[in-house]
Amino acid sequence: MALPENAQTAEYPLIVLPAPLAPIGWRAYAVFHPLLKKGFMANLAAKGYVVVAYSERGLSHSGGKIDVAGPRDQADGTAVIDWVSEHIQAADLSRVGMAGASYGAGQSLLIAAKDKRVKAVVAMSAWGDLFKSLYENETRHIKAFQALRGLFQTWPSPPSIPSFPPQPQPDPMPGVSRLNAETEQVFQNIADNVEIEQLREFADKRSPIHPEFLDELNRPDLAILLCTYWHETIFSNTTVVDLFNGLTTGSKKLIVQVGDHGNAEGTGLAGEYSRPTVAAMNWFDLHLRDEGDQETEPVVVETMPYPYADAQRYRTWEDFTNAPVRFTLHPPSADADGSLDTQDAGQSWSHTLQVEETSAEIADTLVQRGISERLAQFYRYSTRNISRKNAAIWSCAPFGDNQRISGEVRLRLTVTPQTKDATIVAYLFDATAEPFTIPPSKNFDRIVTSAAYTVLDREPGVPVTIDVPFQLTNYLVRAGRFLRLVVDTKDKFLADANGDTTTLTISSTADHPSSITIPVAAQT
Repeated sequence: MALPENAQTAEYPLIVLPAPLAPIGWRAYAVFHPLLKKGFMANLAAKGYVVVAYSERGLSHSGGKIDVAGPRDQADGTAVIDWVSEHIQAADLSRVGMAGASYGAGQSLLIAAKDKRVKAVVAMSAWGDLFKSLYENETRHIKAFQALRGLFQTWPSPPSIPSFPPQPQPDPMPGVSRLNAETEQVFQNIADNVEIEQLREFADKRSPIHPEFLDELNRPDLAILLCTYWHETIFSNTTVVDLFNGLTTGSKKLIVQVGDHGNAEGTGLAGEYSRPTVAAMNWFDLHLRDEGDQETEPVVVETMPYPYADAQRYRTWEDFTNAPVRFTLHPPSADADGSLDTQDAGQSWSHTLQVEETSAEIADTLVQRGISERLAQFYRYSTRNISRKNAAIWSCAPFGDNQRISGEVRLRLTVTPQTKDATIVAYLFDATAEPFTIPPSKNFDRIVTSAAYTVLDREPGVPVTIDVPFQLTNYLVRAGRFLRLVVDTKDKFLADANGDTTTLTISSTADHPSSITIPVAAQT
């Protein structure tokens, strides 16, 4: 808990902070040092807020079993506000805000939906639809799931408390599961890829975009700020934007940043500057203290691969997005790439891929790569070296002007599975044709966006046409560079359904021409 200096003589708005998914729990919002009062909590208190942070059940030193933002966690959030009402006279319960990062972000949204005392929410690294974050386009995001499950299940019990100066700590006890029985079973089902409908039911009770919660979040006296990332590898950025667009509340704001899950707000939680935490404090000032100006351009977006450029602001998400441009996929081969062409409808073709891993991948690391991206250090791909036997590749002509891709890329492709299930993974790259340039960093390609899609329970050997939505993006392609589309069958971040299949056929016909639509327009 953190209090303003004059907490004994006045009432102040209350901010409640559910913890992110971290072994130190609520302490992620504070820095413990005998000489410093620092951290997100301290900064909020200094601005005149009563701040109460807590670790959800099963996290850090909190008792109980982990409910993954379920009904028990939602009830706990209300119980925390009740406790403040009974014990902290300085808290004004007519002005309650909630904020959190990651796990705490989802908790904040779900609790605000259930407790009408909450008037403002800030959700950093939020999720909209938990099901799609774990099982998007019928494809398990296995690395994200394994990372979350590992954090939930294998913490020492209890975790040690940081101290200053650091003190020797005893060896941790063996990791123990802190999951309740329902969550334990659902997590095992995800690992085994069974009972997916049970996962959907479990996720619906924990997804702010589900009607049960969205209807309550749309009450007129609730203000909601959402933050996500262009290369989000934990929670789908598409569902966060869907949640934002589904909000009809009188005041809402969306910030989409360069990087990956939790990257930007980390410095802010430690008490230093970050766009999300500064925006959070301004949001609470506006909606809990009536200080500041109402947002007129609430969609705030950073541009890849230029994190230091000024963020752009728009009145609506639709104002931000470019109109989609359709590129036909002309026939690729094992010896030559196909072309991306906007001028004609294309022709019928068929191409068979070997089911093998390639050097194309969503990212080289989970979450950590995003930190480098925020420092303008994007992963360097060499798409020219990808095996054309294991991937189908298409390229467009180099652009004469700078081009901005803003919105959703979507691929239309016909797939012929050899068994009842099959997975394809698609990547869009910003590529260069130069064999060697100075500086050398320009020799490499960078990923723009990606997607996977799994066809399930299909008749083997029968073609099926699929529409694949990519993760949302805002990317500036420099003049002289071009776009390259890569389609293969495996990625280390995903659990593919290709099994023991050795080949997969993709194709295009006159009735179902394969194409990719890209929201691209010249950038002046």
